Amino acid sequence: MGNLQTVIHGETLFSTDIDPDRKVTGFLWCQVREGTIHYKPTWARFVRIRDKKEFPADIAPDNKAYLHFGQSKADAAGKYRCEVKIPDSSIITGNMFAYSHPIVKNNESWPLTASTTEPSTVLAKAVYASPDTTARIPCPIIGYPEPNIIWFRNDFPLELEGRVSFDQANGVLSIENVKEEDAGTYRCEGTNQFPVQIDGPEQQFIVKLKQELKIGDNYGWMLPLAIILIILILLFIIIFACQQCAKYKADQYNVADRERALHNDQVPLKNSV
Repeated sequence: MGNLQTVIHGETLFSTDIDPDRKVTGFLWCQVREGTIHYKPTWARFVRIRDKKEFPADIAPDNKAYLHFGQSKADAAGKYRCEVKIPDSSIITGNMFAYSHPIVKNNESWPLTASTTEPSTVLAKAVYASPDTTARIPCPIIGYPEPNIIWFRNDFPLELEGRVSFDQANGVLSIENVKEEDAGTYRCEGTNQFPVQIDGPEQQFIVKLKQELKIGDNYGWMLPLAIILIILILLFIIIFACQQCAKYKADQYNVADRERALHNDQVPLKNSV
């Protein structure tokens, strides 16, 4: 027996969108009981089914095995198996769940922002692809239960067929032999449902990731950079020329002074009477 489920209180919409003072997630616990007898575990652990990762359990004086999540993130969500070994060496198992609403998985090298006008919407930088290549648009949405992903282009449903395919395991939409007409605004939506409370009604949760696909090389930034460099070079030339001119004038002035001084030194003195 156990508490069967808990809800991860992690990110809001994407991985780097997280409150360091967020609510602490609860825990999972399990216990072996036969009638009114509560068996004391001699050993216990939790195993996350998705990746087979093992977590040692905290065995409390009440003979319960606990898995504490603390301030966990969405990637801690999933189905878990509690394994408890009792004094007769039997191992009793049971399944339980840590739920999380969908979020977009990112890091500091892929910055995202939350839309201020569209609820539950995340905005990413534009994706560039050269004509006749394969365009790849990321959509790494995670959560538990595993989110259902659907795609839109310019707010119309996108059919995943022919040149267009989606690899949900890696979270990437691929458009082969991309054309100018493939450009537009792409949006993926991830949804899942789970009860917030045990035996409560299921609630639906959603996150949307919007990004623009542009056809052509991402070299538009080079023109303004080249203009700035040319302006800086011209400024340097002007400043250098002005300094050289000032130095030349100063040198000419000093030469004239020396010539006058030399001339005065060579004037013969008149005999006195």
